[in-house]
Amino acid sequence: MKTLFPNAKESLAAGVVLLSNIYSSLGKHEEAKTFRSNQVEELRVKVKVGLSWTEIKGHIVQLKAHDHSHPQSTEIYAKIDRLQSKAIENGFIFDSSWMTRSLNENETIESVLCGHSELLVIALNLIQEPAPKFIQVVKNLRVCGHCRK
Repeated sequence: MKTLFPNAKESLAAGVVLLSNIYSSLGKHEEAKTFRSNQVEELRVKVKVGLSWTEIKGHIVQLKAHDHSHPQSTEIYAKIDRLQSKAIENGFIFDSSWMTRSLNENETIESVLCGHSELLVIALNLIQEPAPKFIQVVKNLRVCGHCRK
C-alpha cells in the first residue's frame, strides 16, 4: 500500500482500519489483527482511538471504549448492565457481526458491544438526568452499526 500511495498516510490508515474491519466482519479476526498490525508498522501511522463527547451540566465529558477513568464509571457500567438486561428482555439480540475482534477470556458479545464509548456517554447522561429531553453525542470516528440500533 505504501508503494502505491506514498503521500497518503492518513488515508491509508483509514483504509487499513476499513479493510481490517472487513476481515473481521467475515469472521477472520486473526487475519484482521495481523494485517492491521503489519500495515500500521509498515506505514508508520497511528490509528485513532475512537472517542465520544457529551455535555452534562455545562461540562464536556470525553470517554473511549471500555473506559473506566470517569469517577462514576461503576455507576455507568451498572446502568449499561440494566439497559442491556432490559433490551434482552424486550427481545433485542446482540449481533456478533459488529465485532471487530475475537472475544477475550471472560468477555461476552454483549460486554464488548455495550462498552462502546457512545453507549457509555449515553448511560452517563441517563444517570445525571433519568428522563433527558435531549442527549447529544459527538464522535471523532464513525458510529458502529450496533450503536446506531
